[in-house]
Amino acid sequence: MILTQNEYYNELFENKTATSLSSIEFDNCTFKNCIFNESTIEFCKFIDCVFEECDLSLIKIKNSTFIDISIKESKAIGINWALSLLPFSANFYNSNISMSSFYQLDLRNSEIISCKSHEVDYAHTNLEKANFKDTDLLNSTFNNTNLKNTDLSHAINYMINPKYNTIKATKVSLPEATSFLKFLDLKIVE
Repeated sequence: MILTQNEYYNELFENKTATSLSSIEFDNCTFKNCIFNESTIEFCKFIDCVFEECDLSLIKIKNSTFIDISIKESKAIGINWALSLLPFSANFYNSNISMSSFYQLDLRNSEIISCKSHEVDYAHTNLEKANFKDTDLLNSTFNNTNLKNTDLSHAINYMINPKYNTIKATKVSLPEATSFLKFLDLKIVE
């Protein structure tokens, strides 16, 4: 992908490949079927951008901003989003975001819908009012995480210790809700 400008507004990038992006601002752009895996993204801004059917796996983020981005039907595996400049805001739909980190990020009101979210670090993350509907959270880490009013209904495979996380008015559904019992000093009999 050869980019000659420092700013792009309302552009469609389709079937592109990049190994690095540097000092570029993308505003209201759509990336469709693009391959950025293992790319270095430095000093870039992505504002109101959509990534559809892209491979963003293992991107290296350096001094870059992601505001109001949407990642749809994409692979975004092994990304340390915590290295993004603040503010950070993103939504994920039908995507694989496994082995990524959102450590200490503010993801209030975010949507992580129908995603594969295995081994993701949500420690110290503000997930208040986030929506995880139909997301598989196998082996994801929740520690000192704000889950107030978070929607975990129909999410699966989560193990969240209520002693070390803020859980209030959190929406859960059975049978996954029983996972909270594992962390309580109870003797359950039949």
